[in-house]
Amino acid sequence: MSIPDPLTLWRELEAAIRHTLTNNELAQGGLLIAALSALAVQARTLPATALNHLKGRFTITLDVQGDDAAFPWLAAWLAAQPVGRHLRHLGVVTRFNEQMGGQNLTLGVDRDGDDVNVRLVPLSGQVLLRYRGHWVLARPARTQRQIAGSSAGGFNHSLTFRMLASARPIIGELLRDAYDSTAGRSDGRVEIHVPEYQGWTLAERRPARPLSSLIYTETLLDTLSGDLSAFFRDRDWYAQMGIPYRRGYLLHGPPGNGKSSLVAALAGHFGLNVCVLNLATPDLTDDRLTGLLSNLPRRALLLLEDIDAVFLGREPRAPTVKLSFNGLLNALDGVAAGEGRVTFMTTNDLGGLDAALIRPGRADRHVHLGNATPEQVAGMLRRFWPDWTEAQVRDLTQRVPGGLLSMARVQEYLLERRADEAGVTRDWAALTSTGCPTRLRLLPAS
Repeated sequence: MSIPDPLTLWRELEAAIRHTLTNNELAQGGLLIAALSALAVQARTLPATALNHLKGRFTITLDVQGDDAAFPWLAAWLAAQPVGRHLRHLGVVTRFNEQMGGQNLTLGVDRDGDDVNVRLVPLSGQVLLRYRGHWVLARPARTQRQIAGSSAGGFNHSLTFRMLASARPIIGELLRDAYDSTAGRSDGRVEIHVPEYQGWTLAERRPARPLSSLIYTETLLDTLSGDLSAFFRDRDWYAQMGIPYRRGYLLHGPPGNGKSSLVAALAGHFGLNVCVLNLATPDLTDDRLTGLLSNLPRRALLLLEDIDAVFLGREPRAPTVKLSFNGLLNALDGVAAGEGRVTFMTTNDLGGLDAALIRPGRADRHVHLGNATPEQVAGMLRRFWPDWTEAQVRDLTQRVPGGLLSMARVQEYLLERRADEAGVTRDWAALTSTGCPTRLRLLPAS
């Protein structure tokens, strides 16, 4: 049996197709329909393809994710623009409401006389605005955050700005304006940040407390503020000497003597923000700590409170502590430790800390904040009762047992009698008697 020649077979097939298309109307119609369908598909996709091509060629986009420091600047800036109120998908935020920008609304006044505020924040949509002579399309968005093993991961937020390629030079101006109108604006308040996953979130903004409002021993404030001033001034000197540009402070002493208040006041004095970190948090691992410390917000000092509650020597005090002692040391001053960081550690029990944690380089200065001295009690009395004579102040302070009363206890005693000046002297024995509680309770008659 002979094998047909392939060329002959192709010619016969071509002839059969030509004959069919010439004499068979059904085949002709099917071919026409197929051709038209293909053209229709192309016609539908052509506008989108052409539009995407034009957008890619003639426009640029600026994308900012919600966990980036620039996001709250731009979100607040967008919300402040007149067109920002045209966004249709909004959310109501009552806590941490300065993180995402938005439109402030005052709902009324609470029982304490404070304003009740909420904020409308843009969640999604888009608006077209005119900025420095250029059209900018702004699009906020949010997506569900996926966390392994959890159905409540919250949301990821983002902002996209699209503009013509010729508008590229205004990106720097846009970022600068957004920063200057938010984080760069000095309004006398200190931002308090707390951890959120691998970054930090703004918890609150509080008025900066003047250093002059604090009552400590005579030279403590001058010594600390002078040391910090020298540190900020000597950045170039540190670089020339090859010394890591970091500064650490350990505040130790009995509770209730203003360790955290001192940190907040110093932050306000130097225009810094405060990042508060609890090392005993169960989900704080070595890697997460390193990530948090490498992502500290700009111009922020780090506050590690009650470090004695985490480790006894080098061992965790509780099985829930996931952080290792070596992990803490490496995060504080290891190879990956950031430059320019100021760290404050507080403890109530200096004796329980390992020497490696509080050596110079990690805690360069140790500051003891002890219980109230007679001079500090006198300062508190003058603050509450500025019209008192020195004889009145001296009469009470002479009866204060040295080193037994915390400043918090003295302050609470005076607060309870702020409307009863005579009661300050009348009840003074209840404060100064060792072991007596500050609060006086009225017992029913027997």
